[in-house]
Amino acid sequence: MSIERDLKLAQAESRIEQAERNIRQVESLVPQLTAQGYSTSELESHLGLMTEALFHLKEQRRLIRSSYH
Repeated sequence: MSIERDLKLAQAESRIEQAERNIRQVESLVPQLTAQGYSTSELESHLGLMTEALFHLKEQRRLIRSSYH
C-alpha cells in the first residue's frame, strides 16, 4: 500500500464515519419533533439527501481502493 492511498482511504473513512454520525443524530430528532407536533417532512427530505451523500462517499472509498489494484 502506498502512503497516498492510505491517506486517501483514511480521509474517506473519516468522512463516512462523520456522515453516519450526523445521520443518526438527525434521525434521533425525528420522533422527538413529531411527538411535539412539528412537521418533519423537510427534515426527512434532508435525511434523504444526507443518505445519498453517504452513498457517494462510500463509492468514493471503493474507487480509491480499486484504483490502486
